[in-house]
Amino acid sequence: MILKNSLYTIADKKTEGSGVFYQILLDKNHFIYKAHFPNEPITPGVCIIQIAKELLEDYLHEEYEISYIKNIKFLSVLSPLSTPTVAYVFDKVTFLPETNECKTQVQVQQDNVLFAKLSIIFKKSH
Repeated sequence: MILKNSLYTIADKKTEGSGVFYQILLDKNHFIYKAHFPNEPITPGVCIIQIAKELLEDYLHEEYEISYIKNIKFLSVLSPLSTPTVAYVFDKVTFLPETNECKTQVQVQQDNVLFAKLSIIFKKSH
């Protein structure tokens, strides 16, 4: 399921060195939030990961699949009510041409709050 332009929209994108910064807007009326959870919506961890995948694909203009999740830390609850905009900061986007893989570290944050830290290896889809 593609979440872009449904659960979230891209508000801003900036390339920074070997990484990229995305500011996204969460749609508090999306049906996912009606189930998770009614009256107190929380962005599911799997959606946080899927958004990272879709944003990486937007940045690289290629389709990727998750090959390996090295590390994930969910540090704060991400609610579209209290945090309707959130930043995805991709650090150290590294290509491994011999395996068609891309390694990246992602921080999901807004202001001084860190919601998640992800370290993921993606493999180019064929």
